[in-house]
Order: sequence, then structure tokens, then C-alpha cells
Amino acid sequence: MRCILHIGTEKTGTTSLQAALSSHRESLSHQGILYAKAPGQYNSRGLAAAFATNRDKDDYLIERELLDSHKFELWKSQLLARIDDEISEAENNHEVYLLSSEHLSSRVLSDTDVCALAQFFKSKFSDIQVVCYLRRQDQMATSRINERLRAGFSDGLYPAVNTDGPLPILYDYDALINRWSKGFGDIAIRIRVFDRSALTGGDIVTDFSSSQLGIPSLPVEEGHPNLSLSSTAQLALAMFNQAMGPQARRQVTQHRRELSRYLESVAPGSDGKPARHQAEAFYRHFRDGNRQLAQRYLQRDSLFDENFSDYPDTAPSADIEAAATLLSQFYAEKYTGAQ
Repeated sequence: MRCILHIGTEKTGTTSLQAALSSHRESLSHQGILYAKAPGQYNSRGLAAAFATNRDKDDYLIERELLDSHKFELWKSQLLARIDDEISEAENNHEVYLLSSEHLSSRVLSDTDVCALAQFFKSKFSDIQVVCYLRRQDQMATSRINERLRAGFSDGLYPAVNTDGPLPILYDYDALINRWSKGFGDIAIRIRVFDRSALTGGDIVTDFSSSQLGIPSLPVEEGHPNLSLSSTAQLALAMFNQAMGPQARRQVTQHRRELSRYLESVAPGSDGKPARHQAEAFYRHFRDGNRQLAQRYLQRDSLFDENFSDYPDTAPSADIEAAATLLSQFYAEKYTGAQ
């Protein structure tokens, strides 16, 4: 039996893939593929938390009150034991043990932790594949705008890049793949480019089914994706987050969710993109590392299509008054019933 670890990355259709895998678990099992349950019913979030680098900042562990070292170690040992049992039960009638979590790439951030995770799975499997979908860095950052705002953050679009220091860890794909290569070896790494023109069938579910599982595509589940917000709505949500402050981020989750739904209904849009020159400038920091990955794993010189024509010439101007009006209207409806 071989093991497939799908490690993300974020904003590469992982929600759609995990929805398809979890809802068709029985069908997959009949085809010899066990989609893991032990580390999480929907995705393997628990596995990522068990090997997370910065445990004190992991929402998964915070929500479960697992920051105490003794509690954490007990929980981790129990989780790994359940995974071990699941693998043992699967060996007789399955050919593939499959796990998926984008948090494996965004939370397991040190060589030591990746190697510890690798040591656990190498003791169970002789054949392991680490599958990672990569999206061009500027596109990933742009797609995270709404998600970050909905989560309560109000930081800038692109993280600051210090040319004399390490690159932002979430976007440094060269460092990411090197970490996992150190743990599992180059032979285990499977890089896939997340771009409609590069994906088999134009979507991740079909691509993953075909390229990694060798089966026909699973039916794509109808989801309820978050709508994009207009630049004014994004500013309104950022203003709310700034007013609440980082300490209250979790306490106002439900309130922020209501505001987000309201903004989606009255001010959806796709004009929140940065200017083309901003996207190009951000991407340039990662071009050399991307090229090294392409040459090392894909035997070509370029990892991504470097066309930036879908960005506007100039970024939308910040209309603070219009954003404040959206907030005012939301509170008027919520507390006075005014339309």
C-alpha cells in the first residue's frame, strides 16, 4: 500500500478537492483508495496541528485547549495511534492511503517538524508521494484578500519583502518544496501547477483524480464559495477589523461573519485587485526560486505563465466615505431594522 500526502497549497482548490474526496469516500474505498478519517473527517487538519511549528498560534489547538505541553503530547500520541490503527485496517483491501490538508504546507514550517512527520509515515510505508499544487504567488496573494479580511485581519495586500532577508514563508515555494524534499526525498515530490490551462479537465478534482489516483474524475460537489467583495466592501471590512483590534478577533467572529454576508449581498465585485505593476513587482521576488523548482522537478525553465494582463493599470482608489456608509447601513439594518 502506498501513501499519498496532498499538502496544498492554500487557494488551490483544496476545499473542492476535499469535498469530493470526503463525500465519495465509500466509492473510493471500493476502488482501493482509503481517504483518511483518523486525522479529520473532512481533511487531515489534525495531522498538520500535530506537527505544527508554532503551536501557540494554531487556531485548531487553541480552540481545543491543547496549548499545554502535557495535554498536547497526550492528544498527539492518541491521534497518531488512531492513524496507525486506520492504516493497519486498510492494508488488507486498499492500495492507497490518502491524506489531504493545505495546513501541512502552511503550518508545518521547519525542517525538523517535516522530518518528524516523514519519520512517522516512513515507518508505515515504503512508497510515499507528496503532492503539492502551486499557484503563482501574486495570484495566491490576491485570492487571499477576501479570506484574510473575513478571518479578521486587516494587513496589506502583499506581505513586505526584505530583499536582504528570507522571503515570506507562505509564498516561498522553493523553500517549501526543499523542506518536504529533505524529509521525504526528491523522488516523493509531485508538483502540479494550479492554473486552469495546466490542470487536466481544467479543475483540481479531475486533475488529482487522473494524475495521482489514476481513476475517472469524481463528481465535483456544489459548494457555497465566498463571493468576492468590491474594493469598497473590502475597505469596510478592513475598517471593522482595525476597529476591533487583533485581540478581539476570535470574540467577534459571528459578528464579522454577519457583516461579511451583508457586504457580499450589497457590494460584491472583482475590482479589488492591485495594479499590474504591484503584482509584477511582488512576483519578481520569487521568480528565481520558481525557476529552480521548474528545472528540478518539471524539466523546464518556467514554473508559471507570467502573463499579468488580467490586472488593471491602476489600483482602485480607497473611498473611505463609501466604505463608512456601508458600515452605517449594516448597523442600521441590524439594530433598527432600517432598510
